[in-house]
Amino acid sequence: MQTVSREELPPFLVEAIPKLHSLHFIGNKDLLKRICITFVGTRDITEYGEFVIRELLNKELANYNISIVSGLARGVDAYVHKTCLERGIKTIAIVPGAINSAIPKSNREIFQQIKHKGLILAEYSEGVVLRKEMFVLRNRLLAGISPLTIVIQAGQNSGSLITANLALNYNRELCVVPGDINREVSKGCNSLAKQGAGIITSFEDLKEQLGIINNQLTTKCEHLVQGK
Repeated sequence: MQTVSREELPPFLVEAIPKLHSLHFIGNKDLLKRICITFVGTRDITEYGEFVIRELLNKELANYNISIVSGLARGVDAYVHKTCLERGIKTIAIVPGAINSAIPKSNREIFQQIKHKGLILAEYSEGVVLRKEMFVLRNRLLAGISPLTIVIQAGQNSGSLITANLALNYNRELCVVPGDINREVSKGCNSLAKQGAGIITSFEDLKEQLGIINNQLTTKCEHLVQGK
């Protein structure tokens, strides 16, 4: 198992979690030098959620200096990673506990693909027993690594809302995709939108958030990788 030193961690992550000294990894750690954008959401993803992910993760993103980050859980996380892998978009998975301790059986194939084509990060070394609180601790990494967190679908009690609130606490941008007002899986996102989160409803909206103009990353986007 290899380690990413504090000096190699993205500036945003060090700023958010000053006491974080290193992370364990498998894969290509150079993906940490890219602009990291975090996607989170419910484990109970719907067809609408899958449609949204396909819409936002346009294969055009593969042309930019961007890494898409998620947590390799069931549902939204898994579909985000799967779509990135299919479309050649660089992806980073941040998992709770140790690298091999909390991967759902349904995501083992995705896990193997990310090992070879992306990057997997964990805070704990192999042999550490997974505990419930490690999932919340992982969420602070998801929120801290990125200047922008996007929530796809989330109920009122979704763990994704923890990540969303952490992003706000870190003074990062937070965007949501709104959903049907009569569906539990949309209530968390709709509530965040009412509280002032940015709203994304298309790939063009995402490009605007990232400062992509005429298929080029602008200064707005490039400065994000430096955490300035």
